[in-house]
Amino acid sequence: METKELTRSNGINGWLTPLRNAILGRQNERLEFIMDSYFKLSPEGRTAVVVGGVAGSIFLLISIIGIYLAALTSLQARLDSAFEAVNTLKDARYSYTNNKQKFADLERKLEAANQNLILISVLETKAKELGLQTSGFPAQLPTSDFAASNPLAGKYQNAKVKFNISNVSLKRIMDLVIAIEATPHLLRVVSLTIKPGYQNKLFFESTLEVEGTVTKR
Repeated sequence: METKELTRSNGINGWLTPLRNAILGRQNERLEFIMDSYFKLSPEGRTAVVVGGVAGSIFLLISIIGIYLAALTSLQARLDSAFEAVNTLKDARYSYTNNKQKFADLERKLEAANQNLILISVLETKAKELGLQTSGFPAQLPTSDFAASNPLAGKYQNAKVKFNISNVSLKRIMDLVIAIEATPHLLRVVSLTIKPGYQNKLFFESTLEVEGTVTKR
């Protein structure tokens, strides 16, 4: 134990001695010169030196405190920025995970409901269920690809059918629209045109455009 304390003491003295020699001199000659110069001053000069030393010490202390507080403020600002960035990342991660889950659910629904979807057949069935007479059913219009940025573009296409309903009331037109959009196939009525009938003003001619998502073939 004594050997360790001695080694530690020698280590401290090893770097203190050169520092003391640089400030005070090897034989304290600089300290003696300063003291001799101080006592040669007039009383007013001594007072000025003391006051100046105290003022300098206070200024140095205030400067050190100011630098410390500035560094502390800067560190706090960086920490606040880092915490804000972490919270933003957490929110983005939660949003990404949530949207990813929603998209996975949507894909499962499309896969289950639209695997072999024939859009015309679904619409004809819905019209017949409501007792509506349809006309102008074409062959299913050509499918169109989704934009490349759409996550569905790799596996699915957009299909559209346009058809007419004649001599029907507004209520039954709306019943058909609701029935189409309530199917599990996630269909959308994207256009609805209603014109008054020629013989009975209480019944109308209607044209509907319906879109759906179908699997690429």
